[in-house]
Amino acid sequence: MLLVRLIVSLVLGFHCAMAAAAVTCEQLADIAYATQQLRDQGHSLHVVLAEAGKLELSGKFTSNELDRIKDVVERAFKGIRSPLEVLQECKDKLPR
Repeated sequence: MLLVRLIVSLVLGFHCAMAAAAVTCEQLADIAYATQQLRDQGHSLHVVLAEAGKLELSGKFTSNELDRIKDVVERAFKGIRSPLEVLQECKDKLPR
């Protein structure tokens, strides 16, 4: 299924390259963009969140990271935050 491949390739692909590093702001922005694309293709929020939830099975993300990913999916799907806003908000929260 295209939905599964898109989310998994975005998140796991980036994550594998970074090993044990936390989810980056750029990854979160990419997830927001992919979520909007899936929404525009007619997928429901429930389906997109369920696919994001499958990332838990990989064991590569902490529960906080998974919660953050799901939050980005929900906010991007509902149009609350654009990918650019997700990126900027994330970067603003980074320690300086």
